[in-house]
Amino acid sequence: MKWIIGGFSHETNTFSSEATGLEQFRERHYAEGDEIAAELEGTRTNIGGFLDVIRERGDEAVLTVSAFATPSGLVTREAFDTISGVILDGVRKHTDADGILLDLHGAMVLEGSDDGEGYVLEMVREVVGPEMLIVVALDLHSHITELMVEKADVLIGYQKYPHTDMYERGVEAANLIVRIASGEVHPVCAMRKPGMIPVPPTCNTEWGLYKSLWEDALRSDRPSGIISTSLFAGFPWADVAPIGFAILVYTDGNENLAREEAERLSEKAWNQRQEFLYTPTSIPEAVSRALKVEGRPVVIPDVADNPGGGGSNDSVEVVRELLAQKAPSAAVSTIYDPIVVQEAIKAGVGSKVSAELGAKTDDLHGQPLEINARVRMISDGRYRVCGRMSQGAWMNMGPTAVLEVEGVRILVASYRQQTYDTEAFRYVGIDPMDTDVLVVKSAMHFNAAFRPIASEVIVADGPGLSSNDMSRFAFERIPRPIFPLDDT
Repeated sequence: MKWIIGGFSHETNTFSSEATGLEQFRERHYAEGDEIAAELEGTRTNIGGFLDVIRERGDEAVLTVSAFATPSGLVTREAFDTISGVILDGVRKHTDADGILLDLHGAMVLEGSDDGEGYVLEMVREVVGPEMLIVVALDLHSHITELMVEKADVLIGYQKYPHTDMYERGVEAANLIVRIASGEVHPVCAMRKPGMIPVPPTCNTEWGLYKSLWEDALRSDRPSGIISTSLFAGFPWADVAPIGFAILVYTDGNENLAREEAERLSEKAWNQRQEFLYTPTSIPEAVSRALKVEGRPVVIPDVADNPGGGGSNDSVEVVRELLAQKAPSAAVSTIYDPIVVQEAIKAGVGSKVSAELGAKTDDLHGQPLEINARVRMISDGRYRVCGRMSQGAWMNMGPTAVLEVEGVRILVASYRQQTYDTEAFRYVGIDPMDTDVLVVKSAMHFNAAFRPIASEVIVADGPGLSSNDMSRFAFERIPRPIFPLDDT
């Protein structure tokens, strides 16, 4: 059998002024044709899962494109047309394929369209017609739309946050499309969207309401006719109409069962919605508490400047507070500032540099910080993930400098990238276990690798485009009323 594979992923923060063009995709991850297998085969990613199933079956894989950019502002039409065009070209050349497996995100917004994934699926469907099978693996932070449901045979969301199950969902999608093609199952779908936009810290799958909802959805005694259930938490930093929590249930031809299960799970989530409420901790308080902890390392996720949620990755407010409170040993990953990186490279390892660090993207992430720092290391910024999330995949920070100011080591990078793996420190010679405080620009993914080694985790919420205080954002287009913005 023959399967077409494509990947096009972006999580769009519509409040960001930073447009997402082809350059941003190429900085993070972009591969075509055989390059895809070279980069992703053997990795714990969606496409890694697709490829393993196809290879084990002895089937043929048609590789089109795999592209991923760090979350930021609207995707440009040039980038969208180029990347989707590669997928469409592959589809047109292989209309004899048995099906299409797509690795998409679910929260892509582009110039002129709120529904990037729906648009991709609509164009693919126009080429292949109604009979070709399309199964999609999606991030759980998706805006699920009627168009997406209509144009795909099945949409499968991650079940874990942090996303440690991307590979498993890729395997699930590839196995399911084979079952559909063989006539073993005939999926029908029901969708429900309770009116809420829970923020990421309340939507982890390690504890709390979201975990219990998933345990219920995947219970061992659920009706055998259920093929797939997904609980999409949604992506809160997007001023688009499709925003919000979504529940998708696919059954084997039983529409009533799909509808009943989706309604039951939706009602349960809504009735317990107060458990999704979030109370922020300020940066000064988080640092103060961290410095009083006896064990090491204490991990401080700077959630409001998480580039994984569209933050500029250049807020230095936590660095400022570490210095103000005289932290004896701390490391920060990362501050996006390519200008300072070049100054450090020019000065050389061991030299001193005086610079204005950070807060260059906009006025929403605090103020720049004047530093006099020692250049401790220069790196090309590439490292391989060793932890549970995306294990084996390569990260690329671009040229990177490690600067030290009064015991605080700062990784200054040329590309924006969330820090969710301990290798982000180790590859530049910083031992996480020998550091009092580790600051990571992340909201939840850091838990996969950092929580097991942390003596304590203290979440800090300051200025930034991924703050979990949703009252800070001027929503104009989302459906209202919606929890927790409105008293519903």
